[in-house]
Amino acid sequence: MRLRHLLEEFFYRFLLFLSEKVFRPTITEIRGIENLPKDRGFIIAANHVNSFDPFVIIAVIRGFLHKHFLKNGRKFYYIGMKGLKKRIYSFFLNERIGYLLANKDGIKRAVELLESGNVVGIFPEGRRNVSSKILEGKRGVAYMALLSGAPVVPTACFGPSTWSFNQGLKGLVKPKKVYFGRPMIFSKRESSCLQDAPGFLILVKRIIMSQIAELCGKTYEPEN
Repeated sequence: MRLRHLLEEFFYRFLLFLSEKVFRPTITEIRGIENLPKDRGFIIAANHVNSFDPFVIIAVIRGFLHKHFLKNGRKFYYIGMKGLKKRIYSFFLNERIGYLLANKDGIKRAVELLESGNVVGIFPEGRRNVSSKILEGKRGVAYMALLSGAPVVPTACFGPSTWSFNQGLKGLVKPKKVYFGRPMIFSKRESSCLQDAPGFLILVKRIIMSQIAELCGKTYEPEN
């Protein structure tokens, strides 16, 4: 058990090292960091252009987190791939290093963490997307916002596409930008209310996605 904790701590520090030493120097522009709430938990809802986006966002807000959150025992978490094998998730990517699966249990836990004053990041498109249009988006971001009452900060990531191994290597050093929009606050709702009004959940999700699209300079055309 102690070995496992040591490995987790090593892996966590390695991820921080990548963010600070590898990706931070490639970030050429940051806008809107003053929009991040300092006194309560909030959601970072970002578009997803390449596999480095999580590291880039961490690199951008690490100083902010240290100043306003980490010293108070609060943390930053990511909602990630739900298709990971349980063995891989439990050993490498788990809540202890700030990783939550994008499933019902992960969303439920994210709500609890937000209510406790933590920060949760999510890519509501559900996958990488380098097209000129923002995808329809998943409902998880709306669930988190409505069940927790936490502000949603629309976020735009700009950088190279990384669909292949070669693109990934080149993308390590290419310029990247991150913009944060103004927080959106939705009235807190009970889970039973959302089950009875799925249309409202979709509406909130589309409001969030449209704000991400505007910040990215992309179009958003919800499916009928």
